[in-house]
Amino acid sequence: MLLEAESLMMEHPDSALAILDSIRPSQLTSDRQRADYALLLTQARDKNFRFETDDSLISTAVAYFDEHPEPRKRTLAHMYRGILNLYRGNLTVAIKEALTALDLADRLNDDYIFAKTHELIADIYVAAYNFDKAITHRRLAADYYLRADKPLNNQYALVDLAREYIKVKKPTKSISILDSLSTHTNISDSIFQGYFHASYIYGYTDLNEYNKALENFILTSAFWQTQSHEMHDRTQIADMFSKIGILDSAEYYLDREKQLNPNWNESEEYHWAKSNIYVLQQNYQEALTELHLSWGIHNNKVVHVLKNNVAYAENDFNKNKSVIEKRSAEKNKVIIWLLIGVIVTICIAFIAFYRERMKRKHREIEIKMLEAQELLSRLDSSENNACRLKSEIDEKNEILRSHASLINQLFRDRYTVLNNLSNEYFEKRDSALARVTIIKDFENEIAKIKKDDSIEQLKDFVDQYRDNILSRMRQQLPRFKEADITFCALLLAGFAPRTICLLINIQYGNYYNKWTRIRARISNSDAPDKDFFLNALNKSL
Repeated sequence: MLLEAESLMMEHPDSALAILDSIRPSQLTSDRQRADYALLLTQARDKNFRFETDDSLISTAVAYFDEHPEPRKRTLAHMYRGILNLYRGNLTVAIKEALTALDLADRLNDDYIFAKTHELIADIYVAAYNFDKAITHRRLAADYYLRADKPLNNQYALVDLAREYIKVKKPTKSISILDSLSTHTNISDSIFQGYFHASYIYGYTDLNEYNKALENFILTSAFWQTQSHEMHDRTQIADMFSKIGILDSAEYYLDREKQLNPNWNESEEYHWAKSNIYVLQQNYQEALTELHLSWGIHNNKVVHVLKNNVAYAENDFNKNKSVIEKRSAEKNKVIIWLLIGVIVTICIAFIAFYRERMKRKHREIEIKMLEAQELLSRLDSSENNACRLKSEIDEKNEILRSHASLINQLFRDRYTVLNNLSNEYFEKRDSALARVTIIKDFENEIAKIKKDDSIEQLKDFVDQYRDNILSRMRQQLPRFKEADITFCALLLAGFAPRTICLLINIQYGNYYNKWTRIRARISNSDAPDKDFFLNALNKSL
């Protein structure tokens, strides 16, 4: 189930989450399974927009994979612990985990994870109001998504980059990036297209080009359709409508924000947009109240970020202090080891001098012993070679005896045919019908040879004598008929073409056609021994 969830994670994270939710913790019988489950469940929840703030689950995976390194899973575990700490507002831990993941991803050489980590670092810097740093990491994320062949992620990263330029008061730069995307992107994803056009709204609103901002709002709503209210930055849209002067729409979107966002009262953007509406309604007292609320929330956020920065600086100082102390201890250790090394070197030199004198006395004895061992080794080698040669000679003699037996039997059968024909000739040569009789006898002898048992015996002789050539043909040339095997056997046995024609009942004029056809079929085949077959048949021709 864990493997199935992992395989579905990228393309179908909702299915992966369903599988993981169906697993009971009691089913996990090993630390490895518990670590995989913790990592996959955290990953699936994040991809399904269930923003967790409790990092105890992912910490299980971090602890396991730090101790049992699997580079990719270790990198993902640190990255997701960074994401969870960003959600909970603990920027100190978040940046530490993100930088750890970035270092691991660099060693892993995985462009996709590298891009995701840069994206996380950019989000952390946005939360810390360090938008210049965020811009740097947004660019890197876009570049690495492109290298990883993730075009949709690349486009999202570039749109996020355009949005960061709004925060540093560079709306023209933001519009320029979006314009360049509009001419080069061919992504048809409706969610992305809505997000893309929504990003124009911020730039055009800052440039006081409200009509263009409104045009892109309409395009965004067309792409997002029924999800428009949930996906729009409702406070930004309300601010846009208030600046255009359409106060009913502005108030409508702020009401939707109150309905859909349970933390609306903690949003500085909400109170800022509300104060702008009150100003346009000339209700300055309420506008001032909303403005105070907005700035109070903003100040609290800044204080929180400063606390995080101070804590991070303290951690960094303690870490540097620890490094300095460690280096000092290592330096002292090196000095002690150097002193020990000098003393040991002196002792070794004295022992080496004493041993050298003893070695000189034993060297001549060792040389003599080595010479004796070399002579013994040569003698053993000579005996082994003699045994091997004798074994090879016996084996070859056995093969020759076998071949001689086969040849004697073959020639004995041929001489029997010749003897029969000779006897018939001398008995009937004075007869008037001698020619007819001898031809008839010849045909009878040929008929005897053509019998299946005679032909099979002949093929067995050829197969044994010719290194199992017929058996190898049957195995490697399955399309060969038995008649083709018989033809090759007669040819390899040394029969003349006309004799072969008589034995297999073909016309003499068809002999070379048949031979040419068989040779072509062998040449065009994939038989491993086809060169062996062709050489044997060509020599017998």
